[in-house]
Amino acid sequence: MFCPNCGEKLETPNQRFCASCGSEIQTIIAPEISQEPQVSVEKTPAPPPAPAVPVYDAKPIKSKGTGPYSRKSLVFALIWPIFFIIGFYIGFIFTIFRRFTYSPYIPRNPGLWIIPFVLHVIALIFSIVSRINSSKARKFEGENGLQKAGSIISVFGIVLNIIFLVIVPIMMVTSLFIIPYYDPFL
Repeated sequence: MFCPNCGEKLETPNQRFCASCGSEIQTIIAPEISQEPQVSVEKTPAPPPAPAVPVYDAKPIKSKGTGPYSRKSLVFALIWPIFFIIGFYIGFIFTIFRRFTYSPYIPRNPGLWIIPFVLHVIALIFSIVSRINSSKARKFEGENGLQKAGSIISVFGIVLNIIFLVIVPIMMVTSLFIIPYYDPFL
C-alpha cells in the first residue's frame, strides 16, 4: 500500500500514520468476494505407474584367467590329503598291526585314537575351505581349470573325511574289546 498524500510506500499493511509525511491513513476494508460453489468433475483414475526397469543388472564382473580364489581353492585342496593320509596311516597302524603283531613300539592306549580323529577333522576343514574358495572363484572370477580342480578335489575330500570321521570312533570303541592274537605278556 501507498500513502494517499505523499505516495510513499507504507511499511506495514495496518499502518495508521505515514512515516514520511505523518498524515493519517484510513484503512479501507476490502469488500468480500462471493464465491460460487464449484462443480466437482469426476476424473478417471490415472493408471498405476509402470514398474521401474533396471538399466543394468548388477552382477559381479568376472575376470579372465585365474585369480586369488582359484589359487586358494587348489592350494587347500592339495593340503587336505596330507592330513588325511597321515590320519589314515596312524589309524591303520593302530588297527591292523595291533591285531596281528605285537610290538612294544606301538602304543596300546585306546585314547590315542584321538590323533587320527583330529587329523581327519583338520583335513575336513581344509576341504570345506577349499570348496568355499572354489565357489567364490566361480562367482567372481569365472570358471577356470584351477577352480574346477579345487572344487572336485574338495568335494572328494569332504566325502572321504566324513566317512572316516564316522569310522574312527567306531574303531576306537572296538579296540577296547579286541585282544591281539599274539601277546607274549598275557
